[in-house]
This record gives sequence, structure tokens and C-alpha cells, in this order.
Amino acid sequence: MTFFLLADVGFLFLALLVIGFVRTQFLINRLANLALVLAMVFGLCFTVSAFLLPNPPELTLFSQISLGNFSFRFDKLSLFFLGIIQVGGIVTALYGTGYLSGYEKSRSLRSTLTATILLFLAMQVLITANHTFLFLVAWELMALSGYLGIVFEREKEDVQQGSLIFFAATHIGTLFLYLMFILLHNQTGSWEFTSFQNAHLPSTLATTIFWFGFIGFGMKAGFMPFHFWLPEAHPVAPSHISAVLSAVMLKTGIYGLIRVISWNPPTDYVIPSILLTISVLTAIFGIWNALAQKDLKRMLAYSSIENIGIIGIALSLMIFGIQNDQPLVIFLGLTGALFHSANHFLFKSLLFMCAGTIYHFYHHRNIEKMGGLLKSAPTLGMIVLIGSVAISGLPPLNGFASEFIIFSGFFEASKLVHSYFPFFMLIGAVALAFTGGLALIAFSKVFSVIFLGNARQPVTHDFHPDKYEFSAFFILVALILITGLFPQTIVGLCLSVYSELFHLSGPVSSLTTVGRIQNVSLIAVSLFVVTGILLYLKNRFSLKRKTRISPAWGCGYPAQTSRMQYSNTSFSDEMINIAGEVLNVSKEKQEPESSLPKPGSFRTVVSDLVLNRLIFPANTGLLWAIDKFKWLQSGKIQVYVTFSVATLLFYLFLAYKI
Repeated sequence: MTFFLLADVGFLFLALLVIGFVRTQFLINRLANLALVLAMVFGLCFTVSAFLLPNPPELTLFSQISLGNFSFRFDKLSLFFLGIIQVGGIVTALYGTGYLSGYEKSRSLRSTLTATILLFLAMQVLITANHTFLFLVAWELMALSGYLGIVFEREKEDVQQGSLIFFAATHIGTLFLYLMFILLHNQTGSWEFTSFQNAHLPSTLATTIFWFGFIGFGMKAGFMPFHFWLPEAHPVAPSHISAVLSAVMLKTGIYGLIRVISWNPPTDYVIPSILLTISVLTAIFGIWNALAQKDLKRMLAYSSIENIGIIGIALSLMIFGIQNDQPLVIFLGLTGALFHSANHFLFKSLLFMCAGTIYHFYHHRNIEKMGGLLKSAPTLGMIVLIGSVAISGLPPLNGFASEFIIFSGFFEASKLVHSYFPFFMLIGAVALAFTGGLALIAFSKVFSVIFLGNARQPVTHDFHPDKYEFSAFFILVALILITGLFPQTIVGLCLSVYSELFHLSGPVSSLTTVGRIQNVSLIAVSLFVVTGILLYLKNRFSLKRKTRISPAWGCGYPAQTSRMQYSNTSFSDEMINIAGEVLNVSKEKQEPESSLPKPGSFRTVVSDLVLNRLIFPANTGLLWAIDKFKWLQSGKIQVYVTFSVATLLFYLFLAYKI
């Protein structure tokens, strides 16, 4: 096991050496990504081996008398998320090799490859860190490397703005994590995570720590209203970095939130009630915004917000189970959160990578200008269709399996817990179903507008994914099918996490939810098979007799053009109008005038409600307030030294009081 862990770290540093000393862009791209693949493969071997052990292994780097042991602890929860990161590293390296090959002659790849390597190193460290300082150093390294990954095309204005918003949001969240850890240290006298477990905090302090943790980790995960950086940062990053940020890095926020809940579960019903409300609003707001977007990657970013909301719904269910001492509800809530985290990683990685491949074909991300791609890239179309079905929560794929578990948790909670809980659980289940319906509309729009119909611009060549890109697609599609058709594998892993985290077992051993999922999936697969057989027989029978082929009746318009088919906006216009104010939608049109009019124009503009109505105005007010203190910049060194000394004295006083 130690060999696998050392090989993981060794190959990551080997990748950094390759980036630093190899001169040829072609070799840098391939060798660095090969080293990343090998690092993640060896790391995954360690993760699997450690997960099979009855007790979590611990690795101590060094001990310091006042600060404690700087160590890594590989318990079941950290290993579960570590596995997601390592599989993510494998597919990212494979896809990145093909994606970046198109830039080998036009720009340096050193910065983006360095950012990718450091990003996966940082995420592995923070997931397994058992000491606050190690965790925060890795958290800061993750933020810095994420920023460097986003600014690959730094000359573009939208890249500069998106990366700045990402960096600012990350550090706002980090501030609240500092406050949370300081409060925990003051109460326990330790900086180690194991000391925070069941620290028996006073009720008010426990509530404060939970909300500090929720803001800090929720900012990274993308809960509303802390989501505003996602649709700005994810679209402007290279697609392999977008996949990491959206499908992998967001899970570090979920991991942190689960860890905070496990340290001292909330006893106040207000906390899970507010968390459920925020999560429902996050899910609905995210997918409704996704439905309104024209930018493909921006649409996928909002979809990630929706899925984070679904995970939050499951976590609130878990807290309700803890407060009412219901092991089955705890298990279903935790399993729903973990399972959907893994599922979201799989189908969102696949869709973001497909979006990058589509971008290389069209050289833009505007869905309005796409169409008919299925004729040029049928394989890519089938891959996107699988990802769209999975993310829409339809059987037999994995998105259905995790959402079914969360639905089961609501129904079980309504039966086991009385009072107002049945009504509350009904609201949660209906909200989850409504979110699923909007997701189905959104991804039906994406697939039909991009791949079906006629091309909206001339297409002169067939298009196929690069072999490296296709290998990443194959791994992700295979895992989507396996986890959807055989959910008992992931549920078994979640059961191990549940047993170690809460030291509970019993009723969940007779759980029938997995059997129900498999029955529904089996029915869905049977329908697909029967439909395929009927289509085959129809085509076989049609070949035996002559068939007249003629163009479809055009209702008096035989010479139709691509402009007459449904566009991205027209497909979703009715649903967007329902929530126009909430989505911050404006329609700009210029009607033709005079007897010899110039061409008119019409466009729908959708801007983020929180960013444009709250963040930007607040920033403007802050800059105005700062401007009023320009008089402090006197230019005299004596004044600046005085300020520095006063600040130092203030912090010394603060440290003495704490």
C-alpha cells in the first residue's frame, strides 16, 4: 500500500519535472499527462486497498508539540471522495492530451499542465488531511492552481473577469473556514480533525460553526447564493479544466460539509429546514437558469448548481434522520448525497468534455448557431445522448439510481417520523421531481438543437473525437452504464462510509431500495431491447418490398431553410417567461421601420440574478467607500510605518485575548 501512495506522489512530481525541463510542446503534453494517468492509477490502487481494511490507516508526516500531529487519515469518507478525484485525474489526463494537442503550435502548455498537476495534488491532500494547517494549505493551493488553469487564454476579457470572480469567491469562503477552525480549536484545544469529532459543543457555538462551515464549503460547492462564480469561471476555462472544476473540485465542498455535519450533528430542526430550503432553491434556480442559456458551457455550469442542490437536499434528509434517531433515513440521505456526487462527477465530466470537442468543431459555444451535428459526428451524438439521459435522471442510467434513493428517503422519513414531517417531506419530493422535469427539458433542448435538424452554418467535413478524447469518453460512458445497471456496488461503498461515520448498522441491511432500482432499470432496458428488435424487423421487412421515397410535405413551404427550425431560444421560451424576473431575463428587439426598412434584430439576454443585482452593485459601493479614504495615502513613510505598527499591536492584543 505504501508503494502505491509513494508512486502516486512520485509520478505527480515527475510530471512537474517534465513540464519544467522538456522543451517540445508535443512531448510535454503527452509525457506530463501520461505521468498524471500513472499517478492516479497507482493512487486508485492505494484507495481500493485502504478501503478494504477494517480500520482506517493513518500517515504522520511529523509532530509538533504545540500544533499536534501533521497527519493524513484515510477513513471511508475521505477514500470515497479520493476515488472520485483519482478517476477524474485519469479521464482528465486522457482527454486533456487530445484537447491540448490543438494548441501545441500556438501557445505554451506549461502553465495549464502545471495547474492541472497541482490541482490534483492539492485535492488529494485536502481530502485526506487530518490537520487544519495541512487542509488549509492544500485548500489554498487548490484555489491558486484552479485560477491558473482558468487563465489559459488570459488575453480574453471574459477569461480575466471569470478568473477574478473565481479567485475572490474562493477567498471569501476561505475566510469563513478560518473562523470555523479557530472556534473549533478554542473549544477542543487541538487542530486535528479527529479531535473535532463529537466535541460536545454548546448549542449556540455548534450552530455558528455549522453555518461558518456551510458558507465556506458551500461557496466552493456552489449553493445559492454563493453560486455566482460558477457560470463565470467554468465557461472560460479549457474544457478539461472546466470538467475538473465542475465535476471534481465542487465535491471538495460537499466532502467538507459532510465532515462538519459528522463532527457535531445539528440538534436544532431549524438547520436542516433552512438547508433543505436553500438546496431546493439552488436546484430549481440552477436548472431554470440552465434552460435559459445560449452558451453551452455556461448552461452546463448552471446544471452543476442544480445537482449540488440535489446533493444538499439529500444532506438535509440525513440531518433529519440523525435528529430523529432513524438509521434508515440517515443511510438513505447519506447514500443519496454520496451516490449523486459520484454520478454528477461521471456525467458532468462527460458533458463538459463533449462540449470542448464541439467547441473545436464550431470554434464557438453559442447553441443558437449549432445544428445537424449528428450527421457529421454520430458517435459524439450518441455519447452526448447518454450523458443527457443520465443527467436528466432517467432509467436505466446512474442519475436515476441516486435520485431514486433520495426519493425513497423522503418516503421513508414521512412514514417513520410523524408530526409535520410528512408534509415537509412531500414538499422536498415534489421539488426534486420538478427539478428533474426541468432538467429533462433543458437537455432535450441541448441535444435536439445541436445534433438534430439541419446545420445552421455550412459543414464541409465529418468530425470525430480525437483518440485520446474518445478513450476518456469510453471510460465515463462505461462507468455511467455500470453504476446505473448495478447500483449495489456504489451503495455497498456508501454503506461502509455510513457504518464508520455514524457507527450504525442494522435496519439498512434489509434495505430493498437497490432491488427497486434494478427492477426499474431492468424494465427500461427491456423496453430498449424490444424497441430495437421491432425497428430491426421493420427495416428487414421493408427491404423485401419497394418503398417510395419522397420529401416530407412542407405545408406549402417546400423550400425550408435552417432558420425555420426551432432555435435554442424558441425551444425554451415559454418556460423562461414563467420565471423571467427571477432569471433576470431581458428581451432586446429592434423592429424594421419605414417603407425600405433595414433588417430588424431580436435577442434574449439572461444575466445572473445574484451577480448582477447583488455582487456587482455591492462591489461598486465598496469601491466608492474605499475612494473616500484616499487621504490616508499621504506618500509619507512615517505614516505607513505607524499603520503597520498599529496593525501589529492589534493582532498581538487579539492573539492574547484568544
